[in-house]
Amino acid sequence: MMSAQVITEAEVALGHLELLTDELRSRGWRVEVAAPGDRWPCATVANPEMPAFNETVIAVLEQADRSWSFYYGWGERIAPCADVARTVALLGRVLSTRRDA
Repeated sequence: MMSAQVITEAEVALGHLELLTDELRSRGWRVEVAAPGDRWPCATVANPEMPAFNETVIAVLEQADRSWSFYYGWGERIAPCADVARTVALLGRVLSTRRDA
């Protein structure tokens, strides 16, 4: 008898965060991922030049079309999880230390 492995939405969210984390770290950003059993997985993204500039990012399943999107911790949508480059660019703007970014 084969056992079926059930992948939870939290595990899917964590997978999306890990892809985002890999891309951010490859560009020099500081990222800490947390996936405690009692809370939704999240990533804290920090500007390497000013670690006090940081944002929490989560991956959320959109109920309307069942696609996944990245959101800031306060609930504003960033971009679809399928568009990691756009997410990285938008986070870069929010976390920039330069006024002209």
